[in-house]
Amino acid sequence: MISDALFAQQAIRGFARQDRDIARLQEQLSSGVNDPRVSADPARAMELSALRDLRSDLATQTAIGRAAADRLALTDSALAEVSDGVRELYRISLQAGNDTLTREAHAALRVQAETLRSTLLAAANATDQQGRPLFSGTAPGPAFVPTAQGVAYQGDNAASAVQMGPHARMETGLAGERVFGDGRDGLFALLDDIVLALSEPVLSARDTVQADGRARLDLSPVPAGGEIALVLGGPQGAAELLLPLGAADRDAQIEAINALTDRTGIHAAAAQDGAGIVLEAAGRISLSAQTGPADAAAERPVVRLAAADDAGRPTREPTALRPLHLGSQTLVSRTTAAVEHMAEMRAAGGSLAAALESRLEQVANKRLTLDQAVSRLQDVDVAEAITRLQGLLLNQKAAQQSFVRIAERSLFDYLR
Repeated sequence: MISDALFAQQAIRGFARQDRDIARLQEQLSSGVNDPRVSADPARAMELSALRDLRSDLATQTAIGRAAADRLALTDSALAEVSDGVRELYRISLQAGNDTLTREAHAALRVQAETLRSTLLAAANATDQQGRPLFSGTAPGPAFVPTAQGVAYQGDNAASAVQMGPHARMETGLAGERVFGDGRDGLFALLDDIVLALSEPVLSARDTVQADGRARLDLSPVPAGGEIALVLGGPQGAAELLLPLGAADRDAQIEAINALTDRTGIHAAAAQDGAGIVLEAAGRISLSAQTGPADAAAERPVVRLAAADDAGRPTREPTALRPLHLGSQTLVSRTTAAVEHMAEMRAAGGSLAAALESRLEQVANKRLTLDQAVSRLQDVDVAEAITRLQGLLLNQKAAQQSFVRIAERSLFDYLR
């Protein structure tokens, strides 16, 4: 009969639908994941999409932060190497000030300082895992390059940084000029000065030169001119003396010395050979603390003093005056400051690493919260799913039993 066939088709389609629902629910229980189709729950699917976008953004921040943390770890390693090198430089500067060392010992110290210069230059030009310089700020290329005037900084003073979120810009390094300095106040200038102080003719010079009663002063002219300042000491006291260093400035030099006679007790006159200056005093004459000119003082001593006879001829070998910035005490003081500065730079680098680690921890906590929210929306509620499955199985069994009982009946059963 048509009605029986239609009934059977409808029942079979219903059983198939129940089978699909049961199979889908069993699959969800097996995988532990809710039906991912948007049609299954549009609101849930929309919320899941938004949460996944946020989680993807946090994953990107985490990757950026870990790369930045690796960069800061390499920076700390480089700073540790530089700190060790600066402490070694301090040891060299202490020993260099020992006048009892032999020439061979001074030469060995000079070799150590030159080797240390190369080591520190390599550390200053260290790169991160992507080949970017650690200490050039945001500029490309090596941070420091050797020049005729010494090692020069080629970077900028901007601190490299990464963006970790809309309002979180994290610094990932220290500019090289901040760490190593530049010019005369830089670490490499200090290294060059120590090497120079351990080399002739500066090595034979002294921080203070002196003579008793009568002395001959020779001043080396500087082609570019310029002026030096030094402390002139005599029996009546000491005063700062400014001397021009031009080739034709001898009369001006004598005049400058005699302008201080009342304060020092030293009188100056031209030597008979017309080259030097004779200094006379009723006591000891001393020269010290010479500064400038920068271009000449860095290359060679320009002041020499020797005991002299009545004609102004030296009675012994002249002694050169060591420029103040190359003096043993000055070098020790400068290296001490460098050691302290590098300790501060390591602390600054550690502070950046701690801030980045804190930010990474914040991102991790946010990601955990998002993962939990995604899990609540995405993961199957096992108890609820089992209850639904049991209901579906029970309904399926009841429907099948009803279908069998109805299908067994014929037209004659209804006509009775």
